[in-house]
Amino acid sequence: MNVSVIIPIFNPDRNVLKKLIQAVKEQKFNGKIEILKIEENMGFAKQINLGVKKSKYEIVVELPQDCIPANKYWLKNLVEPFENKKVIASVSKIRLPDFIWKNLSIFAKAANIKEKGVITSLLDGKGGAYRKSILKSVNYFDEKTFKTGGEDLDLYMKIKNKGLIAYPKAEILHYHPTTYIKRLKKTRQYANGGGTIFRIYGLRMRGWHSFLIKAIPIFGIVATIFSFPFNKKETKLFPVYILSSFLDHFYYLYGFWKGFLSGKQTI
Repeated sequence: MNVSVIIPIFNPDRNVLKKLIQAVKEQKFNGKIEILKIEENMGFAKQINLGVKKSKYEIVVELPQDCIPANKYWLKNLVEPFENKKVIASVSKIRLPDFIWKNLSIFAKAANIKEKGVITSLLDGKGGAYRKSILKSVNYFDEKTFKTGGEDLDLYMKIKNKGLIAYPKAEILHYHPTTYIKRLKKTRQYANGGGTIFRIYGLRMRGWHSFLIKAIPIFGIVATIFSFPFNKKETKLFPVYILSSFLDHFYYLYGFWKGFLSGKQTI
């Protein structure tokens, strides 16, 4: 089975990008690997669509510039589920490297606590693989509505009933060092996409209530505080997490309602 790996690039850390490309080339994979670097500054969704349309192979993998395969068997494990003709997409697990976590400030840790360790989303652009034919059938990622966030959840809503989505033992390392303020801006961006998606799908969304409750003034702070992931074993961060939730709530409100009212993800 041959694979096209699409790498959308915008103002990257060149050392991380070099490691990413080298890691892809070193994959223990029984098939051809086409690497497509898309450096046009046109928005993430448009970059991915351009890469998909340029790709030679039916299986396409979306690998952002700061996501490095965790081992040499990542691609093999990610793509194997496609041997089942009913599988239309395969999702990588995402890990924040320990050395990045350790170097975060205490407020940055509190704001990023839910990303500590390994997470698996419904359908994530960080190491996600798709059949090109399924993307074509839904007119690819919605680049007119989503610029830099929310396009993957929108795609999930469009394809979830068209076939199986696999969650194999394939892991990428998300090299994303950040600060507290940068994380707040990410909250605003993600919320902007969430508000847009909520306007489109409403109660049909999985977990719609969490999107909406967080977007209600004051109630959203309470919901955020009670969603602290104690299973991450970082209870010492809880007091700081409570303090950071107030500003996080403000950024979330702005992003969500801007997306909901405009019907577009623009932040």
